Amino acid sequence: MKKKPSLQDIASELGVSKMTVSLALRDHPSISGPTKDKVISAAARIGYKRNLELSNYMAAMRRGRSESAQLPIAYLTTGESPDTWKKSHTQVLYRKGAHEQANAYGYHLDEFWIDAPGMTTARLNKILWNRGIQGVLVHPFNPQADPSLNPCKLDLPWDQFSTVIMSDTLPGTGVNRIIHSHYESMLTTMNTLTEKGYRRIGYCMSSSNDFITNRRWHAAYLVYRRNNTSKKLTEIPPLIAPEITADLLGNWIEKYKLDAFIGASPRILAKAEALGIRLGEDIAYADLDLDLQSELHKNISGIDQNSLHFGHAAVDLVINGILKSTHGISRNSMTIQIEGTWCERGSTPDRS
Repeated sequence: MKKKPSLQDIASELGVSKMTVSLALRDHPSISGPTKDKVISAAARIGYKRNLELSNYMAAMRRGRSESAQLPIAYLTTGESPDTWKKSHTQVLYRKGAHEQANAYGYHLDEFWIDAPGMTTARLNKILWNRGIQGVLVHPFNPQADPSLNPCKLDLPWDQFSTVIMSDTLPGTGVNRIIHSHYESMLTTMNTLTEKGYRRIGYCMSSSNDFITNRRWHAAYLVYRRNNTSKKLTEIPPLIAPEITADLLGNWIEKYKLDAFIGASPRILAKAEALGIRLGEDIAYADLDLDLQSELHKNISGIDQNSLHFGHAAVDLVINGILKSTHGISRNSMTIQIEGTWCERGSTPDRS
């Protein structure tokens, strides 16, 4: 029996993500007109057919709800202030994407700062219950909320909600979560640098960022070196510290004669500038979390984490749980990973 064309078939043909195809076919405002046209043409060409019954149901649901009648989804944030998330361009995009997708499906995000004075788990649960909230999105926990880098905790009665955790920093709950594909992003970055001729490649990260990514970047860096001995990569100890100072960075680069290094913080760019290091000229640099709208990253190569789509996918998953009434803790909880995209922007010139 011939296999029916799928979203993945369209994505593979166009070289885009499956999520981009899905959003384009739903006429989502985050996808550009030219991309939508390409997706629609490719879908017609390979004979892809949408599930019309489900599509019509969702469209009717969106049309039938006024803005005032939108259903709520709780959006839980943490940190020293209600807008701590604004310090991270990635988290800004997570939140923006989540709001966009919730509105597109007739929901709205009801935001709660769980570190607010006087806020307790019991009080939060009472508020959620009184407002009839069935879906909960847990925004990434701010690393400053736990400077000791111990696992974060949130004791909500998970059996009452369809919940999606948007990070690795709340382990062991047995509910669905969505994360960036950190491991794959590091493998992509290492492979790109080695193909360009770099052999003395270092990995530099603050302790808190290493922690909140569940050390996936760190692990992939070590595994790549071990599994690619034929490329004759020099063994460079990763630079992991509570704070990457200019002195630490400079001494590390000099001691190991690096020709390239990998990081994920605008602060690293400032430290390199303070040392007089010209990234892309004196040494190659790849960033694992590019901010494509920032002047700081204008000429920096690395990974676009597709964070807007991350927010879209998180809402898709929590709404799916609401519609199916799959609340609570599950032995078969899912972790969905959003893949990043390599962006060539000047700081990793080809040496070959």
